[in-house]
Amino acid sequence: MKSIVTIAVLSLFAAGLTFGAEGKKASSESKPGKCCATATKDGKTCAHPCCVEAAKAGNNCTKCGGSGALAKK
Repeated sequence: MKSIVTIAVLSLFAAGLTFGAEGKKASSESKPGKCCATATKDGKTCAHPCCVEAAKAGNNCTKCGGSGALAKK
């Protein structure tokens, strides 16, 4: 009985690690902030100081809702 419980617990633990890794991959993709996406759609670059500073560092502005590194062109 103890071995069945142990196997069940280890299986759930392994499944949790697998699903956790998938969520981590999805969140690391590039997502521009709303203001940057609007500016890009209009053929411009976002002029917000926080966005300009984040772009210099090679990232999307997290303050404006972006995440991850800038997408490669």
